[in-house]
Amino acid sequence: MYKREKRILLLMPEYVLGGAETQLRYFIEYAETKSWKLDVLIEHELGKDDAALKDAVSRMNSVRFYELHGGREYGKLYGSVVFHILKHSLHIRYSACLLYYLPDLGFARVIRSLGIQVVYSERIDAAGIYADQHFQKCLRYCNYIFANSRYAKRQLEKLTGRRVGLIRNGKPAVVQLPIKKDRKIHRILVPARISPDKNQILILQYLKKYPDFHGKVIFAGFELDKNYHKKLKQFISRNDLYDRVEILGHVENMEAEYEKADIVALPSLAEGTPNVVLEAYAYGRLVIVSDIEVERDLVTNPHLRFGVKNLEEINECIKYVEGLSDDSYRKMIDENRRMVLRDYNIERMAKGFYRVLTR
Repeated sequence: MYKREKRILLLMPEYVLGGAETQLRYFIEYAETKSWKLDVLIEHELGKDDAALKDAVSRMNSVRFYELHGGREYGKLYGSVVFHILKHSLHIRYSACLLYYLPDLGFARVIRSLGIQVVYSERIDAAGIYADQHFQKCLRYCNYIFANSRYAKRQLEKLTGRRVGLIRNGKPAVVQLPIKKDRKIHRILVPARISPDKNQILILQYLKKYPDFHGKVIFAGFELDKNYHKKLKQFISRNDLYDRVEILGHVENMEAEYEKADIVALPSLAEGTPNVVLEAYAYGRLVIVSDIEVERDLVTNPHLRFGVKNLEEINECIKYVEGLSDDSYRKMIDENRRMVLRDYNIERMAKGFYRVLTR
């Protein structure tokens, strides 16, 4: 009897998009080094011509890529996913499928019906599932559910009554950048995709309210929402902030931006385990963040958190950092970096996914 090759399946809306995709790219790269048999379906939500994807396809052997071009039109994409599985069923047996993009939970039932275990990895704070009964029903068809933060884990366990696993994000080990000798903040880096949930408008509002802050704000991130991007640019224009703001778009190598930054800001309305915080810590930069519960696991100092609408608290965070002694500043940076290297490494994250996908 013909023996089918056993492989695992991963669905991605795009290869390069946001923080979740960054994490899954780390997993994919690690899988290739270990010769794990992984098939990646790229749904092309945005229809991007992705140079990074082309490079990955050309370099990898154990990991295979398949591009679906139905966009987010549900019927076409649903059919494309099912067609791929059935087309390859004669010579491949998919043991498990990893889903992480919330709309893709809609595929859980049919994938499960095809004899494939479904693993869902929650990448934000579970708010999207709480708000939609359809997704709550879809979770019932998942064999395993995981979160990447303790907050999301608690929320999903409360919602489902099931045990939810925890697989923390991973970050590559990077060389620590030179520590800033001057506490004065001249340059604030905001590294996040341009999207309403990232709440970049709050930082612009801060600049408007506090003209005495003579520094510059740098937005670095992929434009996910064109209307929101337009809103930011209009705000900059109306308030004559051109000399105080730069919008870089997607930056392939962020090290230079972290090196120039005096501090990193993340004003998000919702997050999972934010890659931005991990990356900033690894490079040796302090971060101020919105005071949402999921952030408190990483940013434990309340003086570095601000309300999602509170401009005065942003100013207080900046003044707090500027007032730190050299010893306190260095101690915080060293402790943050050690924590990331210890608890948030790529090998630990990738092996966590692989264990559950090959059960």
